[in-house]
Amino acid sequence: MMTHFRRTALLLGLVAALSVSALSVSAVAGQRSYAATHGAAPFETEHLIPGSDLDLEQVDLTLPGTNVVALTIDDGPDANDPRILDILRAHGAKATFFYIGAKIPAHQEIARLVAASGNEVGSHTQTHPMTTDLKPARSEWNLAQAEAALASVGVTAAWFRPPYGDVDDALAALARRHGMATVLWTADSQDWKDTGPDIVRRRVVERLAPGAVVLMHSTKASSVAALPAILEEGERRGYRFVTMTEWEAAMRDAVTPSLALLHPAPHRR
Repeated sequence: MMTHFRRTALLLGLVAALSVSALSVSAVAGQRSYAATHGAAPFETEHLIPGSDLDLEQVDLTLPGTNVVALTIDDGPDANDPRILDILRAHGAKATFFYIGAKIPAHQEIARLVAASGNEVGSHTQTHPMTTDLKPARSEWNLAQAEAALASVGVTAAWFRPPYGDVDDALAALARRHGMATVLWTADSQDWKDTGPDIVRRRVVERLAPGAVVLMHSTKASSVAALPAILEEGERRGYRFVTMTEWEAAMRDAVTPSLALLHPAPHRR
């Protein structure tokens, strides 16, 4: 007959084994990007533009050409987009709008307006899922469907913004196969917390820096209201607000031989 001590020991052993197993599964399934787990990415290729051949450690951020900020606006197309275009135009600023494919049929006129405005439109997937949780075939479907939706309004996306900042090497590689570079952000407005425009403005302007990538959402009234003050403060500090493609060009132009010697690019096959 099993003693009370032995039963207790066996139960404790079973609990420990289950706990270790659960932790192991969680560690594998719960791998997220730095931006997803920390709220923003550092100015490093691995975390900000994963999979890119542009080594951000070789960018000399003291050069005047790097005084640019990439303004990125997620979750459209949205009824707020024309107002955002007016604000950008008034300040001589540009942005990259990351669109959800499933929203485009209901907002085709707005999507076409933005696409023709001199700003940039990128992909934010078809259904805005936690993409690394999907099976490969479903991830492929999400990017392919968004690609088709964007094509219906005349857009061929060069940039991909993973929903929730949730990206791994496989997803970044999939985006590249669809002709898109992946980008996260260095400054998060956190407008999804439904805070007022003053708080949104403060969160953004305190993280403005050469080469910053700002995340906002066109679906949030607080971000639309805060945008003029953000642009004014950026202008006061000498920053230009640009599209992602313009941002990348500015960063590549600022790669310097001396920094390249200090930080040689990793060998790529």
